[in-house]
Amino acid sequence: MKHYDELEWLFYKERVISEEKYNEMEDHLYECDECMNIFLSLIDNEEINSAEKIVPENFTDSVMDNIKNFKNKSITKVERNDMIFKNIFGYYVAVAVVAIILTWGGFFSSLVDTLPKAAKSTINEKAIITPNIVFNVSEKIVNRTSNFIDNFQNLNCKEAAK
Repeated sequence: MKHYDELEWLFYKERVISEEKYNEMEDHLYECDECMNIFLSLIDNEEINSAEKIVPENFTDSVMDNIKNFKNKSITKVERNDMIFKNIFGYYVAVAVVAIILTWGGFFSSLVDTLPKAAKSTINEKAIITPNIVFNVSEKIVNRTSNFIDNFQNLNCKEAAK
């Protein structure tokens, strides 16, 4: 996917590019969050204020009313289930074909032989021998806190017993 830079988005915003390029960039905005963020960063307060003057105050309410009044055509369950079954069946066939190809090619048998060797080579023996400093510090804090609470409870028990 081709991304556009800030200058291109500025030209898009000012409409100083060809109509074909404008439509191409607009379609790209629907697909790319990164470019959408760049484009939105180019919008300043002056443009927001002018848009607020154009958009009526009851815009949201009228849109919500239109959505409530909109009646959509639903497809029948038979067609829907049939489509889902065809899609799932197609996925299973694709996975089965890939598994058969990998098995015939010896991928799985080589994987079984290679993985233990790779795992053994990645073990860092120095890390095993070296103590974890952060864990030791946190362990000391926990132990000291526990001892403090025990001493405090014992002190309270002794005072209550007197």
